[in-house]
Amino acid sequence: MKKYWNVMAATVLGLAASLGTAAAQETPNTGISGTVSLWTWPHNDRTLSSLLPEFNKAYPNIKVRIQGFPSGKNAYLNKLLSALLAGTGPDVAMVEINNVAQLSEKQQFADLSKPPFNAGALKADFAPFAWSKIEDPATGRIFALPKHTGPGALFYRRDLFEAAGLPGDPQALATTLKDWNAFIEAGKKIAKPNERWMVGTGNELVRAYIAQRGVSYFDKDGKLLVNGPVFKEAFELVVKARDAGLISPFGMWTPEWQGAFARGQIATVVIGNWFGGLLKSAYAPGDAGKWGVVPAPAENGVSAFNWGGDFLGILETSENKEAAWALVKWIAMNDTSLKLQYEKGDLYPAYISAGKAAWINFQDPYYAGQNTNEIFAKVQAEMVPQTTNPLDSIAYLAVETAVNAVVTSGKPVDEALAQAEAEIKAKM
Repeated sequence: MKKYWNVMAATVLGLAASLGTAAAQETPNTGISGTVSLWTWPHNDRTLSSLLPEFNKAYPNIKVRIQGFPSGKNAYLNKLLSALLAGTGPDVAMVEINNVAQLSEKQQFADLSKPPFNAGALKADFAPFAWSKIEDPATGRIFALPKHTGPGALFYRRDLFEAAGLPGDPQALATTLKDWNAFIEAGKKIAKPNERWMVGTGNELVRAYIAQRGVSYFDKDGKLLVNGPVFKEAFELVVKARDAGLISPFGMWTPEWQGAFARGQIATVVIGNWFGGLLKSAYAPGDAGKWGVVPAPAENGVSAFNWGGDFLGILETSENKEAAWALVKWIAMNDTSLKLQYEKGDLYPAYISAGKAAWINFQDPYYAGQNTNEIFAKVQAEMVPQTTNPLDSIAYLAVETAVNAVVTSGKPVDEALAQAEAEIKAKM
């Protein structure tokens, strides 16, 4: 097994290298000056603000103003959309991956494929999954630059697995949890009624499953898919987990759900790479050495999936596009910037060459010395792009509600999906 693991790690790093060579850091044009405003959401505003002293070492004559607006219930998105309609807004706007379809065709975003940006020359430097979100293949228009992706995997409590007689070592556990049926069987050994659960929410299983199948809420022609066969399979997986007592009663992001990690009540999380930053800083900072990471259980041989990601766009109304472009490129491509963002929140770079840096390939003490990038680099290289649609955020909420109804009240799958479909169609 050890030999296999070493071979796999070498393959992963070789694959990352084949996708792009380490690019030399751009020499800053210190003559660029002016003030640039950037809009984003909470926590990310603090992270970006902390980068500014380093940015100003490279660009001493550019002043940056960062504002964070609440993201809950689409508050940030709605504020940005209102600004676009009014012909106002920041110089630079961050875009969350679930809002790409709503914003990518807005002509208020500058086309970065054109001078003075010429972003098309950077395509090979970014993960194909991320780039597929920002370039129109028909016109070549580029509305933003990728910043981070959310390569997904399974975070797990080593000690809880070992106490249940299962492998705690990630090399062995990756083989044990080879598919979703194996995940269910392992969960039966770990879960204890009203005390401990294998997974926090059923929604985690659905999101990973459909992404592994390359299916989203809509197809490329705008046809709604939530009542189709793949979603039904995903919901049946949730039913199996529910019936086995594997899903916690806590809602995702609630205080009860967050506190369950520190209490050792949730054994796994199926989610994007960035969740590690929350474990370390907020949910379970005292549990260093207890956590590990393995590929998510596979569906039809596919383990990789994405959960998360963000982008940086420049508005046409910006009066200082040169300075705005310098800021965008520095945040998304500069080694110092990406290193600090990874150290502060485990934010995974869309910029390919960063995946080979020493600061992302190390024996992380929080994960008992595991180099988790051996997993995440492979996932990022294999993630299949899902179709995006302007109604994705509405569909997501309807599906999440349907999952919760199946888990908490035993609602039949067909009935839950039919209701979700009706809710989404009513808003189309």
